[in-house]
Amino acid sequence: MIIDASVATKWFLPEEGSDVALSLVATERLRAPPLLLAEVGDALWKKFRRGELHEQFDLLARHADLDQIVEIVEDAASALATRALELALMLDHAIYDCVYLALAEADDDVLVTSDDAFRLKVERTSLARFIRALGT
Repeated sequence: MIIDASVATKWFLPEEGSDVALSLVATERLRAPPLLLAEVGDALWKKFRRGELHEQFDLLARHADLDQIVEIVEDAASALATRALELALMLDHAIYDCVYLALAEADDDVLVTSDDAFRLKVERTSLARFIRALGT
């Protein structure tokens, strides 16, 4: 199962869907491109900067352990870059999200996301079998 940053971020922040996201850790083999580490870090930085998080050192330690929870597919970034750009152009959507979709497609796997706007775009295409909402 491929997960994106919208799911992994829920492991750090108590928000809607956090319980479902945490349950995946215990029940699934989770994989993601290296981009996941930067995207989760960026989401945490934004929350910290806005004063929504106050546990700076705890967050740093937990973020450092992220690759122990999710298998990071190291070769995915360069190998999938062209396909991700094709998907971004086709879907009219940010390439960052399309990297995860390209990995799911390449591995004939499913991307689990809580990004409903992205999921709905993908579901309207022939790639619908590669994506599903968190909790379904």
